[in-house]
Amino acid sequence: MSTHSRILTISKLNMQKLLSISHHIDNLNKKTSLLARWSVVLMLGLGLWNVIGRYIGVSIGHNLSSNRLIESQWYLFDLIFLLGMGWTLQKQNHVRVDILQTNWETKRKRQIELIGTIFLLLPFSIGIVLLSAEPTLQSWIIHEASPDPNGLPRYIVKSLIPIGFFLLALQGISEAIKNYLALKESNLNKKFKGEEN
Repeated sequence: MSTHSRILTISKLNMQKLLSISHHIDNLNKKTSLLARWSVVLMLGLGLWNVIGRYIGVSIGHNLSSNRLIESQWYLFDLIFLLGMGWTLQKQNHVRVDILQTNWETKRKRQIELIGTIFLLLPFSIGIVLLSAEPTLQSWIIHEASPDPNGLPRYIVKSLIPIGFFLLALQGISEAIKNYLALKESNLNKKFKGEEN
């Protein structure tokens, strides 16, 4: 077995391990996104009921909505947004500025994505996880509740902040792995083709 073949075999084994990690992260965010997607339907149903209930309640003289239903609606919105961030990144459906990227070659796009993920997305996401962990724990300790009468507990929804940003950071790692491996494979192929000629 030549040196080139050994290097290629070792590189492919390492790539497979990293791709396996990326695949597991992708699956986790895909499963989490199911909860976020169904929450959209629930949130819309609650919103519809809150509007209809308010108007019907006024006409019959009985309140058909409540603070719990109104708060449930925005709790579901939090769930959609925070648990859907990782999946949105995975599907590349997040907002980005494509003014420059449209003219770039694939390799350059991957390089910029990798740099942006490592130096912007991951520090930001990890920072939010760290900053939100203590207030979330304090909220659980005191069983923080809504200040509104008959409101919902706040500590549950506050837990979504570190969880959501943790899932986003994990997905950032997955995207970094995919971009890194694509760049590495491209460089290895180019290197061996150059040496063969």
